[in-house]
Amino acid sequence: MAWQRGEPRVCAMTVPPSPSEEDRRRISRERAKLLQERVRHTNRIRGLLFGQGITNYNPLHKNRRKNLEQLRTGDGRSVPAHLKSAILREIDRLELVLRQIGEVETERDEMLQLAQPSSPAALLMRLKGIGAEFATVLYLEGLFRRFENRRQLAAYA
Repeated sequence: MAWQRGEPRVCAMTVPPSPSEEDRRRISRERAKLLQERVRHTNRIRGLLFGQGITNYNPLHKNRRKNLEQLRTGDGRSVPAHLKSAILREIDRLELVLRQIGEVETERDEMLQLAQPSSPAALLMRLKGIGAEFATVLYLEGLFRRFENRRQLAAYA
């Protein structure tokens, strides 16, 4: 009602993103969720092994299954069978997440390649120190909007 009365300082209208813009943003958001899930699985595996006195195992290493077989507990025993099977199931979930992260990153890279050379994402990629993920997030989450003045930009930031 304040907007209709012509009181711009009381409230401001914003233009919501279109369905296609919102759909494009889903790629970077899904990658962020998958990274959180990868950290959860990695921490779970490390926590299970830490309870047995094992601190030098990296679940993200390519030879994760072979390295698990060679592990010894703090008192020199091999990893208990049930614990090993639980860790292997957790590794299965971790590998699924790693594969999905790769798929999402491939989809993101294809989207960046299809972007025109003058698009903000392509221009950001030319800057030193800005990679594909940061350029995509910056473009899709902030730079796709139109700002009328610098106050709107500052309020958004």
